[in-house]
Amino acid sequence: MFQYPYLKPLSGRGSFFLVGVVFFVYSLCAGAAIQLYIVPEVFPHFNLGDGLAVLDSNHFSLIAKDKSAEIIEKGWGAWELRPRLHAPAGMASMFYVLWVPKPYSMLPFNALIHAISGCLVLWVLRQHFPWQPAILGSSLFVLNPTAMEWVSQIHRDGVFILGNLMVMVCLLQMEKGLRLSKVGELTWGFVCGLMGTSFVWVARPHWVQVLSVSVFLCACLIGFYCWAAGGERSEA
Repeated sequence: MFQYPYLKPLSGRGSFFLVGVVFFVYSLCAGAAIQLYIVPEVFPHFNLGDGLAVLDSNHFSLIAKDKSAEIIEKGWGAWELRPRLHAPAGMASMFYVLWVPKPYSMLPFNALIHAISGCLVLWVLRQHFPWQPAILGSSLFVLNPTAMEWVSQIHRDGVFILGNLMVMVCLLQMEKGLRLSKVGELTWGFVCGLMGTSFVWVARPHWVQVLSVSVFLCACLIGFYCWAAGGERSEA
C-alpha cells in the first residue's frame, strides 16, 4: 500500500502540538482578516463597529468596555465573570484591560480555544482512524466557515464547544480506563470532564443540567458494557 512519507513520522504529543500550532496560526490569521479587513472594508454595511458584524458581539464589546473602565478605576476587585449576565463580556473585559479596549484583543484567545478544540477532534478521531484521515477530519472542523463567527467575533460558542468536546474525551477515557482497568486513564478522563463541564457552565450555565444527565447515562452504559465484556472474557 502506498504510504505518505512526509506524514509517516507523525506520532505522539509532538505531532498534536505541531498540528495545534498550525490550527492556531490559521485561526488567528483568519479571525484577524475577517475582523480587521473583510468586515470593515469589504462589507462595511455589516460593520457594527470595530469589525464586529454580530449584534450580540457588539453588545458584549460595549459591556466589556464599560467594565474594563471600571476595573481600571477601581481595581480587579470590580471584575465580574458575567457583567449584566453575559460571560463573553466578562472574559473580554480582562483582555480589554490587559491590552486595549478593542475586540481584536480577543483574537488570540479565540484562536487558542478553536485550536485546542481542533486538537481534541483530532484526538477523538485518532482513537479510530490513522493520522491522515484524522488530520483531514479535524481540519474540516477548524476550517468550517461557521467557526469563523466565534473565531473573529466575541462569542460564547467557542468555549461552549470546547467544553463539550472535553466531556466527550472524558467519556472515551472512562470507557478505556474501565476496559483496561487503568486508574490513570480514569483519573485523566475525570479531570478533563470536570474542566469541560466548567467551560460549559461559563458559556451556558443552563446546559450543565442537560450535560450532567447525559454524562450520567453514558457512564452507566459504559460501565454496563465493560462489566458485560469482562464477564464474557472470564467465561472464555
